[in-house]
Amino acid sequence: MVRARKKINFDRAGLLTVVFFVIGAAIVARLFYLQIIKGKLWQAAADEQHKIEQVLLQRRGEIFMMDSQDGSLAPAVINRRLNLVYAVPSEISNPKMTAEILADILKDNQAECTEMLAKDVSQDLIAKCQERKDFSQEVYEKIKKKDDPYEPLAHNVSEELVNKIKDRNLDGVYFEDEWARFYPTGESLAQVTGFLGYAGDSRIGQYGIEGYFEDDLAGEAGKLLADKDLFGRLIPVASSELVQARDGANIVLTIDKVIQNKAYEIIKEAVGAYRAESGSILVMDPQTGGIRAMAGYPSFDPNKYNETDDIKVYQNLNMSEAYEPGSVFKIITMAAGLETHAVEPDTTYDDKGSVVIGQEVIRNASDKVYGMVNMVGVLENSINCGAVYVALKTGHEKFRDYVKKFGFGQVTNIELAGESTGNISSLEGKGDIYTATAAFGQGITVTPLQLAQAFSTIVNNGKTVKPHIIDYAESEIEEKINDSQQLISEKTAQVLKAMMVSVVENGHSKGAQIAGYHIGGKTGTAEIAGQGGYTSENNHTFAGFGPLENTKFVIIVKLIKPKSGKFAESTAVPAFTKMASFLLQYYQIAPEYTL
Repeated sequence: MVRARKKINFDRAGLLTVVFFVIGAAIVARLFYLQIIKGKLWQAAADEQHKIEQVLLQRRGEIFMMDSQDGSLAPAVINRRLNLVYAVPSEISNPKMTAEILADILKDNQAECTEMLAKDVSQDLIAKCQERKDFSQEVYEKIKKKDDPYEPLAHNVSEELVNKIKDRNLDGVYFEDEWARFYPTGESLAQVTGFLGYAGDSRIGQYGIEGYFEDDLAGEAGKLLADKDLFGRLIPVASSELVQARDGANIVLTIDKVIQNKAYEIIKEAVGAYRAESGSILVMDPQTGGIRAMAGYPSFDPNKYNETDDIKVYQNLNMSEAYEPGSVFKIITMAAGLETHAVEPDTTYDDKGSVVIGQEVIRNASDKVYGMVNMVGVLENSINCGAVYVALKTGHEKFRDYVKKFGFGQVTNIELAGESTGNISSLEGKGDIYTATAAFGQGITVTPLQLAQAFSTIVNNGKTVKPHIIDYAESEIEEKINDSQQLISEKTAQVLKAMMVSVVENGHSKGAQIAGYHIGGKTGTAEIAGQGGYTSENNHTFAGFGPLENTKFVIIVKLIKPKSGKFAESTAVPAFTKMASFLLQYYQIAPEYTL
């Protein structure tokens, strides 16, 4: 019996020893896991809680216009500091209630309602936002994702609305400063400035200056990596890292604020008065190539670009839309003829009203017959057959070469995106018919900007002038070198200027006369090509300059499909005259003669 009890006691002791050993080993293993393995993770997490990573916002470059009268700068595009509202869904305990509160407040956001939700904005949602309907469900869908660490909700929110949200003490809702773009000129300069839009979640310049100079204007965000104490204050330590933000470059345009506003007013009025589909007006300094005004209508408000129904209005009508210029091109034809000595101003031409080229018959407008006229008369009466005579006497190759030298069929390289080259490919053909039709601006397409460049070259005593719209920029923007060349002789240029003055004073452009000044120019009324031939619709153009001595401006007016007024002299000419009269007063140019 005694031996048996000792055996039992021994077995119990051994069992307890094993149990204690196992428990001890488990404790040691657990401590090893917690202190060594898990401890590193906890230490990393603790260290992370004491670190701060902050994005340092850059300021996007601003855009300015000139004010010629006092030399000051006027804002064309500026920044406003507003707010981004975003959510951390994992911190929101009641997403439904939070969504309802946010929706009720954010629907009143007048800063930029059309961009209310930052990602995946559907047209239906935009419409709801614009109509200020309840969109709490859309907000709810954003913030109910518990595993989502960041959800942007609204851009460009005013300080007033931010304070309303803060007053509700919503968990998981935060705010960041952000730069909002503001366009004080509205529709007037929209086709020049472009706008700052969205590409996914990123904001990027689109069209105009905003698009062309995106890299220069955008700048680059900075970054701050540092430690913080228990109260969230920064602690300067050796491991801190600071990358300063690089602000975008400011840009100053050659556009004059006062002239631009007047130009837009005039072309808007003209489009309405003559019931045109669209219209454009361009004012250029023929001595420097600086663009003083560049306006088109219809336009859009870049502050509300998402509300635009037809995105075609984003395009600059002065350079992105090529068209057949019509008789305004006869000035280029005459320049080639005079410079090559194919004709002289007093060269006579016996006009029969039509001319046969191969199988084609070319006629004058309204089938008129003018009889014996000189070259001045060809321009004064805008005789199609007379222009054909000049071009054919010049010769196909020489005529084509001068058309190219004047810059047609190629971009001017102005500092704007989307410039059209126009199309003069018909002149690559060998047939006389191509030369003949191009002589009076048919069968080729050009832009108003190309016309402004060509007419400025003539006005500038035959020296080429490159259009430009940038006066100054705070960056290494490639400078447009104006390597002026003598395209036509000064004598030819002076003769052409005098001929254009005669067109205004004695020809079809009498409406462009301004008392006390010698104004020169040429009209263009061009049929619009359609399927199977030309239609009954027209484009109207007037290209003119003033005054004759020390010429200060070249103006190009274009109207597409005006329904009132058969010829450019009754539509484009009045718009030109309003613009020219304004400029003569604005520049305080003394009269050239007294009545």
